[in-house]
Formats: sequence, C-alpha cells, structure tokens
Amino acid sequence: MARKLASDKVLFGALVALSLFGCIMIYSASAVSSGETSGNPYRFLLKQIGALALGGIAAYAVYRTDYRRFARPWVVYGAYAACLLLAVFALFQSPINGARRWIPLGVTMLQPSELLKVALVLVVAYQLSRKAQKAGDPERALVPVLVFVGAAAGVVVLQPDLGTAACYVILSAVLLWLAGVRARWFAFGALAMLPLLAILMLSADYRRARLLAFLKPEADPLGAGFQAIQSLIAVGAGGWLGNGLGGSRQKLFFLPFPHTDFIFAIVGEELGFVGAVGVVICFAVVAWRGLRASRRAPDAFAAFLAAGATAMIVVQAAINLSVVLALVPTKGIPLPFVSYGGSSLVASWIAGGIILNISQHEVAESG
Repeated sequence: MARKLASDKVLFGALVALSLFGCIMIYSASAVSSGETSGNPYRFLLKQIGALALGGIAAYAVYRTDYRRFARPWVVYGAYAACLLLAVFALFQSPINGARRWIPLGVTMLQPSELLKVALVLVVAYQLSRKAQKAGDPERALVPVLVFVGAAAGVVVLQPDLGTAACYVILSAVLLWLAGVRARWFAFGALAMLPLLAILMLSADYRRARLLAFLKPEADPLGAGFQAIQSLIAVGAGGWLGNGLGGSRQKLFFLPFPHTDFIFAIVGEELGFVGAVGVVICFAVVAWRGLRASRRAPDAFAAFLAAGATAMIVVQAAINLSVVLALVPTKGIPLPFVSYGGSSLVASWIAGGIILNISQHEVAESG
C-alpha cells in the first residue's frame, strides 16, 4: 500500500543547487555585455531571480496538490489545449531574431512552448496509464499519443523551433519505451520520421548551414560554424579547474548569447572540467531520484507522470550539453535551471514540483 513520506530532500537540493548556480553563472556571463548594451549589469540576473520566485511558487502549488487531481480529464485536456493555443497565438506575434516563439507580457516574455512540454507530459502520462489499466496494452495509446505529440511539434516547428519539437518527440518516446511499447514500433517511427526530418533540415537555408557547419565547422568559422567553434574554445580554455569565476574571455562579445543556450561553455571556461562535471552530476541526481519516484509510485499515472517530468528535464539538458560540445547541430535549447530564460525556468520547476509530489508516495515493501 502507498504511504505518505517526507519530501525528497536530495532531489530538492539538486534543483535548488542548479537554480542558484544558474543565477551566479548568468550574472557572470552577462554582466559585462548587459552593462555595455543597457547600462545595467544586473538586468538578466534580476529577471532570472524573479522567474525563480515565480517557478518556486508554481512548484510548491503543484507539490501540495493531490496528484490524482491532475488525472482528471478536464485538467489534462484543458492544460494541453490552453498551452497549445498559446503556442499558436505566438505565431502571430512580431518576430524576434527571425522566430515567433514569444508572447510579450509587459516587462517580460512568455514562451508557450516551454509550458507545452509540461502539458504534453501530462497528457501522454494520462493516455498511457488509461490504456494500460483499461486495456492492459500500452500500445493502444500509440495513436492518441502521436496525435498530441504531432500537434505540439507541428506548431513549434512553424515558429520555427525544431529543437523543442525534437524534445517533445524524445521525451514522449522515453515514456512509450518505459510503458513497454515494443521496439519494432520505434523502428517504424524512426523510418517514417527520417524523410520528414530531412525535408525540415534541408528546406531552410539556416538549417542547411547549421548542418554543414556541424559536419565541418572550420569551413565557415565566421558564419554558421562560429558558435560551435567559440563554444569549443571556451570549454577547452577552462582546463581542469577553469580560469576562475568571472574569468571567461569568450563571453566578452565572442560567444553569442553566453548567458542562454551556451552557458555551459562559460561554466567549462570559468570552472573547468571539475565545474562542468558538477553540473552533469546534479542532472544525474535529478534523473536518479525522478526514476526512483516513478518506480515506487503507487499507480500507473503517477509512475508515468514522474518519469515524464524527469525525461523533460534530463532530455533537454542532454540536448543542450550535446550542442555546446558540438556533438549535434546547433539548436536554441536552454539548459534547465541554469540558462537564462523565465519560461524555461518556471516550466522546469513545475516539472520538479511534479517529481517531488510523486516522491511523497511509495508502495510499502512487503515483509
């Protein structure tokens, strides 16, 4: 039987550590450039602290709510529909850096695709648990899951944001795998997606340039290959112990947007291999405790919900680290809890609140 436990202090500590560390690194990476461009070196730090406060409140509300309420159909479909409509609404906003991903809200910006990740986790967990319990076959959830994932991914691809769409697909695939869907369905899905992925990669000039730069960044060192090269220079310059906090040179107008998608490169340059490994260890702790909560969950919905929230954080972190280390083509994916970005931070803390909620409950071992 399930029993109510204290909150997972190890998981909570890892999430807090990542968030506070992120605030420190955001200030370190942005102070000089922000001071030059806006006259306020604390601009991004203050915004991140505000988002952290909002994310903490949202996470606490999720943590204190009985998770069974999240399984109500009107909650599941209402949250998904609201987030999807916001993502569609963003398509009609003025473009920023060539993309329509944000909705202006006075002094800040909302990126609905980040909140849509949480809603997608919720609806996929609901579909898998319902099919597994009623029909005893999680593969019956394949069609509805594909519909929900396809709709969400399709909208963000139009923004355009292929990286976030990839996150949707991967985290959903993780849940399907954990549910017991047979490997042949993943093979069929991969074969079906290859032509679509090729079309998406080759249909836009900037995507083709990024792909070519990934294969041979030195061919265009001042163009498409610039970010990847500067990122690797930053990571390599840090050595074992780094150049010291605040000692990065690449952040001085060499590496574009060092406080957002490429903040891990600044971590490597300033804190070295040791600091970078420390960040990876924190995410490994999140993965461990999240999957532990999922494995010990009292029912299928709770198990899939905890696993989905964990996958949402860990998959995004893995993609970001891969981009920074030039293991995959450059994509605009923030590092959860660490990169600057209010919507990402709030969504990540909501996911963390979900895991903390489920971790309060476990099935008592017999004997």
